[in-house]
Amino acid sequence: MSVLFLFVAADLHAPEVHTKLGSLRGTFVSVKGKEAGVHAFLGVPFAKPPVGPALRLAAPQPVEGWKGVRDATQQPLICVQNKQHVHNLFEQIGVLEIEIPEISEDCLYLNIYTPANRAPNAKLPVMVWIHGGGFGMGSASMYDGSALAAYQDTVVVLIQYRLGALGFLR
Repeated sequence: MSVLFLFVAADLHAPEVHTKLGSLRGTFVSVKGKEAGVHAFLGVPFAKPPVGPALRLAAPQPVEGWKGVRDATQQPLICVQNKQHVHNLFEQIGVLEIEIPEISEDCLYLNIYTPANRAPNAKLPVMVWIHGGGFGMGSASMYDGSALAAYQDTVVVLIQYRLGALGFLR
């Protein structure tokens, strides 16, 4: 019985937003020292998946809308890169407990963090974070914008982009 109650209670915090492309269901993230917490919308597409011969090396195309509610609670797949190199780098800097998502050419996604319990029409500053990595490695999933969103009362947008030969180096 308690497991069912926890599931229902957690679902009450699941935020849902409606955009011109469709609806998104995110997740509530607790932030230490902040009672209100953050709403996270993970893996939000900003372009059509760049897969297949017609789109692989083309400029990003506008994303198509979707019907129903899109699940935005999971980290997106990361862009094509040497995953072992990423693991080795994190090990060298002492980050041992990080989950790196799988790799895919379908990787043009945003992770968006917003302060919870804000009025729907609240006008907040927006910070866009473009990860580093020398155009050869990195992803939005490697960063967590929840603390910045909660403590600075700002919307944090983390963007992923194509890397290496499929991205800037083509």
